[in-house]
Amino acid sequence: MSRLIRRFPAVLLAVLSWLGPRSVTAAATRIWVSDSAADFSAGEARGVSVTVEGTLVLSEGLERVDGIAEAAIFDAARDAAGNLYVATGDAGKVLRVSSTGKVEAFGVLPEKEVTAVAVGPDGAVYAAAAPGGKVYRLDRTGKPVLHYDSKAKYVWSLAFSGNTLFAGTGLPGEIHRITAALRGERVHAAPDPHVRTLLVDGKGRVWAGTAGSGLLLRVDPAGGVATVYDSSKSEITSIASGTDGRIWVAAASADAAAAGGEPISAPVTAQGARPARTSASRVDDEGKEKAEVTVTVSAPRLATPSRPGGRQGGYSSEVVLLEDGEPARPVWTSSEELVFDLQSGGEQGSVLAATGPNGKLYRLGDGTWSLERTLDEKQLTVLAGGAIATNTASAFYRWVGGSRQGEYVSPVKDTGRTSRFGAFRWDGETPAGARTEFALRSGESANPDSTWSPWSPWKADKQVGSLDLPAGRYLQWKVRLQGADGSAPRVRRVEAAYRNRNAMPVIDSFTALGPSEVFTRSASGGSNVFESTAPDEKGIFTSLEEAKPEGAPRKLMRKGYRTLTWKAADADGDSLMYDLDLKPAGSERWVSLREELRENFYSFDTTSLPDGEYVFRLKVSDAEDNPEEKKVVSRETGPVRLDNTAPAIRRLSGGAGQFEFEAVDGGSPIQDAEYSLDAKEWIRVEPRDGLSDSMTESYAIRLDPKTRGGFLLIRVTDSSRNVAAASFTAP
Repeated sequence: MSRLIRRFPAVLLAVLSWLGPRSVTAAATRIWVSDSAADFSAGEARGVSVTVEGTLVLSEGLERVDGIAEAAIFDAARDAAGNLYVATGDAGKVLRVSSTGKVEAFGVLPEKEVTAVAVGPDGAVYAAAAPGGKVYRLDRTGKPVLHYDSKAKYVWSLAFSGNTLFAGTGLPGEIHRITAALRGERVHAAPDPHVRTLLVDGKGRVWAGTAGSGLLLRVDPAGGVATVYDSSKSEITSIASGTDGRIWVAAASADAAAAGGEPISAPVTAQGARPARTSASRVDDEGKEKAEVTVTVSAPRLATPSRPGGRQGGYSSEVVLLEDGEPARPVWTSSEELVFDLQSGGEQGSVLAATGPNGKLYRLGDGTWSLERTLDEKQLTVLAGGAIATNTASAFYRWVGGSRQGEYVSPVKDTGRTSRFGAFRWDGETPAGARTEFALRSGESANPDSTWSPWSPWKADKQVGSLDLPAGRYLQWKVRLQGADGSAPRVRRVEAAYRNRNAMPVIDSFTALGPSEVFTRSASGGSNVFESTAPDEKGIFTSLEEAKPEGAPRKLMRKGYRTLTWKAADADGDSLMYDLDLKPAGSERWVSLREELRENFYSFDTTSLPDGEYVFRLKVSDAEDNPEEKKVVSRETGPVRLDNTAPAIRRLSGGAGQFEFEAVDGGSPIQDAEYSLDAKEWIRVEPRDGLSDSMTESYAIRLDPKTRGGFLLIRVTDSSRNVAAASFTAP
């Protein structure tokens, strides 16, 4: 601390504090914990499921079915023998997948697209064709026979209620009831252009979802039709009934513009480019109407649009639950994923939800949700009869029993900035003969790429004292589960420790206030800090008012004082300490002004310093919280003039009734000149050149002859607020 500086003995003068509340913790060790269904569901699970309780377990086995070469899959249905019948395009084929996974062409329709399929109580297969809106019956040999002509352009859905077949059509959007071959009728004309999906519940009621306005309709056995739910989404994509009889409804919207200009699925015309479920129409150059698909089931050639940072744009979905006598209740929403299909999940009335564009299969319950599976294909489009169809038609899967092995990959953890990684531990069970192994990696990019470290060797230990990973901002782990003899491992909690590298404090501003200026929130009665008030209009004497202890911050004046203020921050929330130095401008030697300050201001008496220009330096340190790896940053002001010398006043020659004088200052420009006659009010005087901008200014005062011999006072102030006064006899 410099002996040159004589500090005011009272409490330091306060200024407005720019720094908000800071955490008392520094760059402490933090623990990344994953122990809930939401935590684990953010990752990718292959052969692994996330339970609603938040546990990683081996999932039901999933087998890819070989032998499907069609362009697209629209629908699938299972018969009593366990065979799957698959509606495909572009060759009008209905495929049959046996219970052993064998694929064969069961039947071929005259049209190019098979848009819906259902198995009747008689064991026959019923298939809808496009374009043309016809429904065919295929007997056990697969021979198609026209069963019903809806007169619509599309039939999107088929569902049986006893021996009655219901069909949902598009262009126009209608519900048809088919009672026998070539016999049927329109039950309801929907206000939307497409009836997208149908479900018949255990009470014989037909539920229908539309595309356009996203309406959920219900047709009672007696034929009455009611709108049950009007979704904020554009399309009802699927309806399912839980094992407890409750109705689950999925709705979705896709804003092609928000998704980077690409639609969710490729446009499909009646000429049959790539089939998908339609929600709009257009007219071609010849005036013929074409159906164009822009929502829901994806064409195989779809490239999933993405946004920077991995977030999807323009997608929104909801799943709502309906119970008799109760309004629809949302149970799951997403602004990043679309729900394409629902299927009863069996467990406590839950449902499975097939989504895109991240290839995730979720299990949804009333108030719970968890990740069931992740597939490499980006869109899971159809759930039916124990099978999963994707936006890649050849990627068709069926459930085949419990998995013996699976792998789960966590989401990428952003630690905020480059970090060192410490202990890793997990909690769960590994039965005899089973294995649970973890691997980790780190990197500096948000998306893992070739610049990341390779995966660490697999480790089965429940606790690893120190991770041998390069420092990085991002961290990821994966686990491999292997079962044995009917037993399987379980993982309930995973912890990874890390500590951010100490961040450098940041100085946002460092400023010297004007001469004699300080700011205060409050000041006590004994502080000897006074506020200069306006001069008495009836006299020349300035009053001194003690600073009030409460109220809004106000500017105070203290002769000879200067105040330094600054704003600094630390990304870790570390406690900061401040050192101030000064030096004469042009000098190389710094002198300590004050050390280990904690406030973001300092006011000091400058009268101990010779007049001249000085440079001030602020040093900010987080050493208190980081003694071993402290960070120090500094900033300097420009030259700051310190001037405590008052101007000189000299009388010049002047005639009768006129008084002329000159004000001269050696350090600061003259700012104001005033005069008073016989101790009356002060009157401002302008310099001869009209500008108060020089260190020497001359003035002329014209006086009334009646004032001759009066008491004339002159007061001059320079820009450093030094004041000089002189008295004369009025000429």
